Amino acid sequence: MNTIEITDSNRHDYSSLDIVAFSFASAGAMGEMGGIRIIDRDAAVYHANFCYGADHIAPDHIHDIIPVFKELGGNMLGCKSKNDDWETIYLGYGNHLVMLKEIYAEFNKKVEAANFQHSGELYQQWDDIVLDLLKK
Repeated sequence: MNTIEITDSNRHDYSSLDIVAFSFASAGAMGEMGGIRIIDRDAAVYHANFCYGADHIAPDHIHDIIPVFKELGGNMLGCKSKNDDWETIYLGYGNHLVMLKEIYAEFNKKVEAANFQHSGELYQQWDDIVLDLLKK
């Protein structure tokens, strides 16, 4: 899977993505602290980081790429979107998944069918599930 890196210097090239799902790791989260993984409607995958990297994306610029990000409320143990078009799922250990409601029900069916034994499995496989849904 080819992943496109979004940085502060190229963020303007990606300000009109048609995002269907994204995950992010809160500061202090296990995994890639500050990491953001985005999937758009065309099944393209993007990555950014608001904590680390020579050309990381500044926290104030995340909204340029993910406008709904500014409508998230919560804390390290969970977040909730104030926008009714988006659902949130806590992936554990400070990691969060946000997706459009239009794919949420089908996503949940696939998660239930997968019968994951621990939350780390969903953290590792959410993007494959979303990409599979987009291929239909």
